[in-house]
Amino acid sequence: MKSVNKLMSLTLVALAMGLTACTTTPATSSKAPESSVPEEDPNAVSVFVLSGQSNMEGNTSFKSGSTDLIAQAFEEMGLTDPEILTETGVESVQTSLYCAGYGQLDHTKLDTNTQVNATNTTERFKGAFLPTKTGMGLNSSKMGPELGMAYALKDEATAEKPIYFIKMASGGSGFEQGTQYNWPVKDAEGNWPEINMYHTFCKPFIENNLALIKEAGWNPVIKGWLWHQGESDSATEKIAKYKQRLGDMVELFRNDFAEYAKDEDGENIAFVDGMIYQGSGTAWGAQTSKDMNAVKQEFADSADNNYIVDIYANEEPTAENELKPGNPGGDNMHYNVKSSLRLGMAYGKVILDNHLLD
Repeated sequence: MKSVNKLMSLTLVALAMGLTACTTTPATSSKAPESSVPEEDPNAVSVFVLSGQSNMEGNTSFKSGSTDLIAQAFEEMGLTDPEILTETGVESVQTSLYCAGYGQLDHTKLDTNTQVNATNTTERFKGAFLPTKTGMGLNSSKMGPELGMAYALKDEATAEKPIYFIKMASGGSGFEQGTQYNWPVKDAEGNWPEINMYHTFCKPFIENNLALIKEAGWNPVIKGWLWHQGESDSATEKIAKYKQRLGDMVELFRNDFAEYAKDEDGENIAFVDGMIYQGSGTAWGAQTSKDMNAVKQEFADSADNNYIVDIYANEEPTAENELKPGNPGGDNMHYNVKSSLRLGMAYGKVILDNHLLD
């Protein structure tokens, strides 16, 4: 009898609760609550901008005679399928390129200057996206870190919906090179110069390529600006100004391209810097290179969405892991093939580890 009485009591309580709920719940309660999480845009694609001087531009040879130096480096690193970089290209990662060596840029000849290496061979400054492969450096026989990056990110997109790289870099460029083709430095009144690397070359080239992505039916979202520069500013008086100058330019970039950032907030554009080589025999000085890298680290530490690739490609700091210039493929200022690949892969790892593709 206790169990029956208990059952009847529970039934009466449940019935009472149900009647109360029916009299107090509004008619609209049958609808599912609206989600506060915005729907993912199916047409959004990730875009990364690559800028800086010669080691970003790409001054590493990928062949020596009949020797495929990339295949050789892949074997040493225990990686497979080097032909994806040398033959077919990484179709899921598309690159548009406009690069020139030191002193070869001319803002009056954007489409006709033969010293420029560009993926668009007829309208050079308009840009054109191609599968990422060798030859996207200073010239068709050179490579840069875009190869290692493409290899690291190749499985994160498809040929039908690729990741896009926009690369505009110039060897020898810096913030204070004695020419008008510097990365921008504000004057005493806080104004930007009329002609400079950012405003005259980089920004309009990026805009041209964003338009191409839109024409292909996608909504481009700039996820990061990848930077490798500093060799030309590795002098004591320049290093003292470097952090401020770099910060001014990164702020400018984030403001200029806020509409292409996630949630249209420029602060969501990551800035990924790369340290410069600081070993012995540098053309710019070992100690000043260390001083420059210390400033780069300070800037990376100054904001949550700033990152850095160190001189060991963010791996264990051993002599074997150190990124090095020289042979095979490089020289006393430019990375060898293995280091160029590892530098690019380290940029890619920063992207993946910090979920910058999300």
